[in-house]
Amino acid sequence: MKSSLVRLSLILAVMLTSLIGTTALAQEPQPILGAVNIIQPELFILEPGADEEGVIRSPTVFDPGEQLRTDATGNVLITWFYDGTETAVAPNTTLKLNDFSGDSSGAFVLDLEIVSGYIASGMGDIAAMSEEGAWTIKTPAFTVKPIKGQFEIMVDAEGKSTLVVSDGRVEASSDGNTITVNENQYLVGAPGEAQTLSEDGITVALEGVCTATVGTNMNVRLAPSEDSRKLGSTPADQVLWAMAGTEGNVWLQVYFMTGVTDEEGHNYGWIYGPAATLDEATCAGLLRAPLVAHLYGGPGIDKDEQAQ
Repeated sequence: MKSSLVRLSLILAVMLTSLIGTTALAQEPQPILGAVNIIQPELFILEPGADEEGVIRSPTVFDPGEQLRTDATGNVLITWFYDGTETAVAPNTTLKLNDFSGDSSGAFVLDLEIVSGYIASGMGDIAAMSEEGAWTIKTPAFTVKPIKGQFEIMVDAEGKSTLVVSDGRVEASSDGNTITVNENQYLVGAPGEAQTLSEDGITVALEGVCTATVGTNMNVRLAPSEDSRKLGSTPADQVLWAMAGTEGNVWLQVYFMTGVTDEEGHNYGWIYGPAATLDEATCAGLLRAPLVAHLYGGPGIDKDEQAQ
């Protein structure tokens, strides 16, 4: 297994390069990165040709041909480009990176495969605007091609694959059939007709996801703070899809459809956790707030801080 020091040095070198001014970044293509930030251990790696997995103890780089696996507690954030193009990896998830090459000028290839588990991904401006870039995510049931926005993929132990698009749109293909899955839609199994995620913008039609039931009329806010802007409110006994939580679940991030002109909301909001009841059967692996980073309005990995 290659040295973690070598990997960390590579990350720091790229991060130092990224300290150039905004104008320079706009002119010079960003290098590919695939930086792996461990939010919560454990994370394991299987390198090409290796018989046994190794444990990752510090920040590293996800290289083509490698397989990453999180255990029952592992939370990981993979930063592909420093523009919000990231993938959050939940516990009990296995990923394979088949190819990652090129640069952010457009001619990049990102071929990712989710064997099982749950990921949430988002595309930044560079990846979304690229006409030559090719990002694909393979599942047992279909292949996803992100176009723009934010999406989530769930694969259970039997290979049942679910795609949820909460912002933007993606394409899903299988056996020569391709469909577009738009914002507020989801797809289960092989491409057919995409289903509406929520009819009222609050209640989701998905099964098996973490849910929170509010005990009273509750405000939904843009950020996990009482001082944050109010996005709306929910009535008592409303069941919400909970996607993330701060430490101790003091604040829960939930699906809450925002207006098309709300560039900050992106169909997510925060509610006060103690006033809601989480479903214990489905919320054991609830993602921590730092993990979702840019995807859900968080800070992400700060390249300037990491380079210091």
